[in-house]
Amino acid sequence: MARSKAPRPAPPVGEPLSPLIHGRVRLMLLSRLVAVPAAHAFTDLRAALRVTDGVLSVNLTKLEQAGLVRVEKTFEGRRPRTLVRITEAGVAQYRQYVEDLRKIVAGLT
Repeated sequence: MARSKAPRPAPPVGEPLSPLIHGRVRLMLLSRLVAVPAAHAFTDLRAALRVTDGVLSVNLTKLEQAGLVRVEKTFEGRRPRTLVRITEAGVAQYRQYVEDLRKIVAGLT
């Protein structure tokens, strides 16, 4: 009995997906920041992503060092407040990541 051969997807062109963005928490974080580009409080991001302070902090540090986000520490009265914003470079790299993903995943719109 002959087996039908399914068409193979085309290999991705150029570089593979960015490992900086491809991490689960960093991808969720950037997706949220791109969707709503206003400043987000650290505590709101932690709750929305359902991660610990440490996990969020480590991932924000990686993104900040790469220039994808900007972290601002301020005070509201005596209480510290950490705000996170996506940078223009962050938006550009996120959009490139999504475009690269579309080339890999057939039918992704």
